[in-house]
Amino acid sequence: MIKVNVDEAAAYLRTADNCLIYTHTNPDADTIGSAGTLALALRKLGKRARVFCADALPARLSFLRDAAGADLFTHEQDAAATPLSVDVASENQLGISEAPLFMLSVDHHAVNRIACERLLLKDDYPAAGEIVYELLCALGIPLDRTLATLLYAAISSDSGGFRYSSTRPQTHLCAAKLLGTGIDFAKINRLLFETKSEVQTALEKAAYNRLELHCGGKLAVVALDEALMNELGASESDVDCVNQIPRQLAGVEVSAVLRPTKGGTKVSLRSNEFFDVAAFAASLGGGGHIHAAGCRFALPVAEARDELVRLLTEKLG
Repeated sequence: MIKVNVDEAAAYLRTADNCLIYTHTNPDADTIGSAGTLALALRKLGKRARVFCADALPARLSFLRDAAGADLFTHEQDAAATPLSVDVASENQLGISEAPLFMLSVDHHAVNRIACERLLLKDDYPAAGEIVYELLCALGIPLDRTLATLLYAAISSDSGGFRYSSTRPQTHLCAAKLLGTGIDFAKINRLLFETKSEVQTALEKAAYNRLELHCGGKLAVVALDEALMNELGASESDVDCVNQIPRQLAGVEVSAVLRPTKGGTKVSLRSNEFFDVAAFAASLGGGGHIHAAGCRFALPVAEARDELVRLLTEKLG
């Protein structure tokens, strides 16, 4: 694997064809918007390109599929295709039995373990979408409203509406270019941050009822067990609306939301000031960013919660 810059990645993409762009499971707006943009850009260069995701797109992101075109997305792998990846830090995020060797991987996670020939990694960027924007510029692809819609959703989503500390001055300049195409940015933000299903509303209510405080109020934990998820008919993607709830309580430094997943429990970690949840998650085989990361336990939710609280108590005191 060699690390490449934007110009080198663009030079490779000019030679590639029949590209299948892999995204991570439980897809968010960054992975879908970034991969969709890259696929459309490659098509504008006269190349074949599609986006692969092992999971179905959640209903709240259907506007991205509508903008890009449903034919852009597939759940089928193609052994003859040129495999690329966007916003994927490790093979276990792909949701497939065997990952290909990616010819180019574009990512913004500091802890990146993906097997690839070329890695375009910018871990100080808030979103993969901002890297893909730079790729568009290097490829000479002009912005249109479709590309801008996908990219704005990607960047706004992963920067928390430009509120997270990873947001750079250049992030705002990039967003300004996207807004200049005339996209309905207010609608995009409403769909990303302010539109919830009945199931998600019920999950939020349950999260408040199950909120636990530890370490003198520095650690907040919400555990959503399998019985609750089944009762509400909630999917893993529905839980995304809960991740910020325990973090918002005054005095909390680290928050964790646990939910059942295949083979155990998935944990979403957040921090507010000083605690590096990416490093903590990496010690457990996960990863992410300094203030937003995730990991898994091969344990039921209740046992995983107890172990997580024990480990974080050692760190937080």
